Order: sequence, then C-alpha cells, then structure tokens
Amino acid sequence: MASSLAKGPLVSTLRSNNVLSQRSSGPLAFVSAASQCRQFSNSPQHGMGNMRGVPQNFSVKQPAQPSTKTRGRELSRADLPQDIGLLPGTYVRQLWRDMPSIFHQPAERLRLEWLWLKTGFQNFLGLLAYCKWVNKGLPLRLKERRQVAGELHQRMYTAFADGNLPLLRKTCCTGLANNLGTRISTRPKDEKVTWHLDKYIRSPSTFLTGIRVVSDRATQIPELPDSGVRQVVVRITSRQSTGKSKVRTQRGQQTPANEVEEAAPVKQQDCTEYIVIQKLRWVGEETDWKVWGHTSPTTVDNLNDPAFAAGLTMRERMEAIQDQMAGKK
Repeated sequence: MASSLAKGPLVSTLRSNNVLSQRSSGPLAFVSAASQCRQFSNSPQHGMGNMRGVPQNFSVKQPAQPSTKTRGRELSRADLPQDIGLLPGTYVRQLWRDMPSIFHQPAERLRLEWLWLKTGFQNFLGLLAYCKWVNKGLPLRLKERRQVAGELHQRMYTAFADGNLPLLRKTCCTGLANNLGTRISTRPKDEKVTWHLDKYIRSPSTFLTGIRVVSDRATQIPELPDSGVRQVVVRITSRQSTGKSKVRTQRGQQTPANEVEEAAPVKQQDCTEYIVIQKLRWVGEETDWKVWGHTSPTTVDNLNDPAFAAGLTMRERMEAIQDQMAGKK
C-alpha cells in the first residue's frame, strides 16, 4: 500500500514547501528571467562579423535543488501532517454476533472470513518488511500495543472531560484534538464533566483481556527515505461512567467542591470501541504513539470497495484506490 500514499498530504506538503521556497528566492527568479532574454555582446560592432555562427545566447546553470530527504529534515515537526487517514485496505473484523449468518449469507460470510485471514497474513509480512528490511533494526513492538492503546484511550477521555487541551494535543492527532477542542469550547462555563473507566469487559472477543488488536499495518512513505507510518486498530470493550454537574460561581471564582450542584445523574454504559493509534517515522526519527480516532468494522457493504473487491489485479486495485483517495470516484 505504499504507493497509495503517493498523493497523500505528507508528500504534498514537501512539494508545496519546495515550490514556495523557489518562488520566494529573488536571485533565482532573476537568473531564470535573465536566461530567457537575448544576450548582447559588449565587443565593438565591427567585431560582430567575425562572430557569425557563434551562438549569442548563453545558458545559465541552475543551482542544484535540495533532495526530498533534505527538504524532509528542514520541515519542522509542527508542520508534519498527522492526519493521513486510515490506510486503505484496513480490514477490521466484526464481533462474532454481528457477522452475517453462515446459513442465510454463506457467500458473504466466507468472503469476510477469507479477507480476515488474507489481510492478517499480508499485514504481518508487511510489518516484518517495514521493521526488519526497510528500516533495519526497528523493533516490532508487539507486546506494547495493547498497553499503549489502553493508556492513550484513558488519557484521551480524561483530558476531554477535564477540558485539558494541551494534554489532548499531546495524546491525539491534530484533527481529533481540534474536534475535541471545539466540543470543549461549546460547553457552558459552569458545567463540569466527569469520566471514569469502571472496568474492562473481558469477553472472548478480546481474548479475555478487554483490549484486542484487530489490525496492525505499516508502510513507508513514497519519495521520502527512512520514513513511514504504522497504524494499529484495537477493539476495546469496557464499562464507563460519565456525568455532568453545574458549579455555582461567586464573583467569577469557583466555589468549594461541596457547593457543586448535580445537573445529571452519573450514567454507566458498556462500550465497544475501535480505536486507531498511529506512530509516524520521519527521516529516521519516530514520533510518539497518538490516537488517530475511531473506526468501524468491515461489513458486507464494504466488500465492493476497491481494496476488497474481487477480480482485480494488484495494479488495478492500486489505481482504483488512488482514484478513490483523489476524489475521482
């Protein structure tokens, strides 16, 4: 899937920065314009007859442009795009109870099961190639995936409840952090939100742990050496409690905790979430794991997507995916 990122925001940012640097450089623009004008000799007029047949236009050698790797290093970490989207072809297995019946929809059920096996095998091979071949010596980090996902999940919801924007931006990718920040800004000033993870529901769907990795994919970024992205999708089943309360204020200051008026009773519910965590590698340097967002399981309706459609060659599939990402279809 590496070629599917060729039109993505990471490479586009590098290209746009390079164009801007060329346009803003006065000397380069002057030399380019001068090379298109006719050159006149400073020798006397009578000497022009001896110069017949000699070209009067001299080409000016353009300075070498910085390589893609150099431009990538010059791009600051703040300008690094984080929301590259969910990698095309990511298969997210449904819960057993949500899968189509083997008796009523046998063809669809067998196709989903085959996609699960095929993509799982391909993803593992791709991860091995990404860590041990493309980026030699990069650890697989198989054991830390569930732990990191659980910590980021709790940190994200706690920061959202507390209205802690700095922690949100440190925990989530830019798009998700901005979305949650907007929701925080629309809250009433006297409203206090609480969130608590009561327990993980240790069902067989999560191997009795509450957190199960359902997809782990990695791919390099085209045109940028020693760079790539890794995305892990985890299914988290948990029991959560949320509540809202109003705080009485006096002279613009918050009163003690015993003067907080309850606005709504605490609500407890069981949740099944598919959280996507992401780690970027940028010219040999890795960023921390962050929450990209939520996703949905792959269903029968997704079987017609280019990434899962049957009867396509690899080239046709990649072209269809690129057209879909570019908005052509």
